[in-house]
Amino acid sequence: MDANRTYHADVVVIGAGVAGCAVARELARWDVRTCVLEAGNDLACGATRANSGIVHAGYDPEPGTNKARFNVEGSRLYPQWADELGFPYIRNGSMVLAFSEEDMVAVRRLEARAKQNGVKGVRVVDAAEAYRLEPSCGPGVTGALVAETGAICDPYQVALACAEQAVEHGADFHFNEPVTSVRPVAEGGPANEAPARWVVAAATGLRVVARAVVNAAGVFSADINNQVSACKLAIVPRRGEYCLYDTEYGGAFARTMFQAPSPAGKGVLVTPTVHGNMLVGPNAVVQLNKTDVSTTAEGLCFVLDAARKTWPYAGKPGMISNFSGLRATGAGDGDFVIGEPDDAPGFFNVACFDSPGLTSAPAVAAFLAGRIAEQLGAAPNAAFVPTRRVRKAFADMDEEERAAAIAADPRMGHVVCRCRDVTEGEIAAVLHGPVPALSLDAIKWRTGAMMGRCHGGFCMPEIARIVAAETGVSPSELDKRGVGSPLVSAARPDYRQVAAAAGVAGAPGAAAGAATPGAPAAPGPAAPAVWDVAVVGGGAAGIAAAVSAAREGARVVLVDREKKLGGILKQCVHSGFGLHRFGEELTGPEYAAREIKALAEHCAQGAVAVFDGASVESVDRPAQAGGPLTVHVMAPSGVHRFRTRTVVLASGSRERGIGAINVAGSRPSGVFSAGSAQNLMNMQGCLPGRRVAVLGSGDIGLIMARRLASQGADVVGVFEIMPHPSGLRRNIVQCLDDFGIPLHLGTTVVRLEGEGRLSAVITSKVDPETLAPLPGTERRVACDTLLLSVGLIPENEVAKSAGVALDLVTGGACVDNHLVTSVPNVFACGNALHIHDLVDHASAEGSVAGVQAARAALGRREAKGAARDVPVVAGEGVRYVVPQRIDVAASSGEAVRLSLRVTSVLENPRFVVEAVDKSGETRVVKRVKARVAVPAEMVQIPLRVDDLGPCESLRVIAGESARPRIRGAVATAGGGAE
Repeated sequence: MDANRTYHADVVVIGAGVAGCAVARELARWDVRTCVLEAGNDLACGATRANSGIVHAGYDPEPGTNKARFNVEGSRLYPQWADELGFPYIRNGSMVLAFSEEDMVAVRRLEARAKQNGVKGVRVVDAAEAYRLEPSCGPGVTGALVAETGAICDPYQVALACAEQAVEHGADFHFNEPVTSVRPVAEGGPANEAPARWVVAAATGLRVVARAVVNAAGVFSADINNQVSACKLAIVPRRGEYCLYDTEYGGAFARTMFQAPSPAGKGVLVTPTVHGNMLVGPNAVVQLNKTDVSTTAEGLCFVLDAARKTWPYAGKPGMISNFSGLRATGAGDGDFVIGEPDDAPGFFNVACFDSPGLTSAPAVAAFLAGRIAEQLGAAPNAAFVPTRRVRKAFADMDEEERAAAIAADPRMGHVVCRCRDVTEGEIAAVLHGPVPALSLDAIKWRTGAMMGRCHGGFCMPEIARIVAAETGVSPSELDKRGVGSPLVSAARPDYRQVAAAAGVAGAPGAAAGAATPGAPAAPGPAAPAVWDVAVVGGGAAGIAAAVSAAREGARVVLVDREKKLGGILKQCVHSGFGLHRFGEELTGPEYAAREIKALAEHCAQGAVAVFDGASVESVDRPAQAGGPLTVHVMAPSGVHRFRTRTVVLASGSRERGIGAINVAGSRPSGVFSAGSAQNLMNMQGCLPGRRVAVLGSGDIGLIMARRLASQGADVVGVFEIMPHPSGLRRNIVQCLDDFGIPLHLGTTVVRLEGEGRLSAVITSKVDPETLAPLPGTERRVACDTLLLSVGLIPENEVAKSAGVALDLVTGGACVDNHLVTSVPNVFACGNALHIHDLVDHASAEGSVAGVQAARAALGRREAKGAARDVPVVAGEGVRYVVPQRIDVAASSGEAVRLSLRVTSVLENPRFVVEAVDKSGETRVVKRVKARVAVPAEMVQIPLRVDDLGPCESLRVIAGESARPRIRGAVATAGGGAE
């Protein structure tokens, strides 16, 4: 670029959405120099990033329009483009549901239109066939249109693939360059005798002189066109809002499910995504603002209500995010505007490019590139290679491919994002890729990290550290989304040096295990062919399990994701741990050090091998009954398989994110799970924010409120949706009362505000029975940070891989009194089993699991899994009970401890354990009284198995009198830290 910031090109493309990137890719076929200007700091900052990802078959557009022409041709090209460029694409087909005779008329009209548009594989089916093809359809379906050529893709990856291939062939991309003017300059004579020459100016002072301009500016394309042509355009932005569900729900439908169009609109769609999620939406709301992509409570409610017609399940459970995008709908006939205006030769529009723009992009790009090349007299590019070099995602590799990838780059063995199996090597690759990643969200969209069920709660702090180590950009300089959205308010001055010197986990040459005293880096040559016990997770419960198993004489391997054992304890620098287990008050790191010291003794004796900095991907059940299980592990040292007689699952928990509670508004930086903020602050020396609101009164949130206040932040309040706190009572006193931080019960956050960084939250009182926000009680609370402490969820992806049955209430495994799951020889404990408010209890539970796993492995008892055990049922006033069953036959003479949570605050509660016989008659086994019981604090009731007597089940009830009386609303189990 010249010193005066003037750049010369043959073609300048305005906009790096899917249209602009596709045009740049097709121009690479010709001997032209292409420059792409993008106002945002990444690709696909507009409609491309936030749409349905549907490749439409082409039956919907009106015949004879640009939409019909380019939709059908684009749909035909997509399989070829996916093969050449390597972006995710699945031809899953689509279905348009009818729920009435009027709908069937509309469906048959679409079938006729499909024939006019030349779309193959479209047919009408009756209700029976519709339900046979898609059994999850809601009631009342009368028939459907089936289109075999409908498909889904990842729109961002389409744009990225096109951009990278364009760059590899010489194109230049310039970000943060909003175009302010486009004007023609005559060259060498009258415009009708020579090619037009254009000057495109950006707000930064950059000027690009080009022979042709492609206007692919999305909702701003009319503004660009109207500077150069008397053929004026007008664009009406239409906001479309979506709700995204966890991959657990992605199998509900195979096809993309539409609703028959009616005078009221087209309804909303329900579709799987190429990444295995389920997506519902959008609505269509006209707005004047061309940049506001905030969601609204009303819009999200409309989307869910409309989606339930197709998918009755649609609601908050399973949701991990909501978002919205803007469609650039043209005023007038609503058709695409493609090509040159009559009065502006050399200026090519891709304007009014709303749905099916994504589908049409390949066809439009090929058409325009050909016209531009013809006008410029450009020769074909003999060096053009249509296929793109694609690095296969680690998540999609088999074990042999993973082993090869790790051998080439050990960072590929460090799984950073556990939800999507994204590695440090992949993150490093995009940071140094052909198109720069300039924000945290750019990394997210390119790798999939932070897009899973925890939405960055686990991996975001680690990714920030990797960015600093790789690029020198600290978290206070790293934008989350657009310019002006820094991840944190402040980072320690030497953050970059510390991140680089720390040897980011999995870096080439880094040795796993070095941080654990006395523990070998990995099981060495002396390791047994079959271990007695494999423990998954190195937090409090996992360490305790390994120690207790070793004390029983078992050979144990403990596998943990992190380089240093201790789990969340490492970042809990406050005191309050260990009173039950060690009889004194310790900080989290001190508690972890005590446990690690005990473990190190067994490591030194060769009874335990610790394999840290490694990720357990799955557990395979034995091919034959009684055979060993296989634990599959990925690490910087390679791919490992541990054969073991028993497995203890101690994989901990994850936090609920903002998407799980469906808060409306913008998507600014400054929104953290409490645990992420704790990691950034206590382990990385960052200040998350200066004016902080906390949503939820779980223990980590309360502790972080105190920690932030002690460091000078203004904590404006803690907002709890329930009528009672969900954290421990002592934390309410020590963290809020002692620091003058207000607690607002029966209050929630309903909306976020902020263009880049969070600027305010809107709170609302809630109905005490339904917990729905009460209109008219909204209050704007100015803040730059929101911490979420809205509950923990057991982390059980490894359990699912083994086929372990999970409890619908706790989210953890269903176990017996020996902590055996439904799978023989697989045990569960700690927060992976159910959420604990005291780490001492998690350790005690881990000790039980380790003992029982060792005894089963050594043949001292049979860990048989689910059998004819006595079920334990949560009765009135009780939310859940663990264990869910008691193995009476194998437990004679043993004690059992029932762990439970109540559904509401109870004063002077009485707990009754009843034995229920075949006829339904009950017999009291035990009564326990207490002064108070709250949902935040676990209740434990000890029993003797021999006292149960003959019974069909046990039932535990709780109330404030002999006859249980329940007050208040149902509470979720929260906490997890002291």
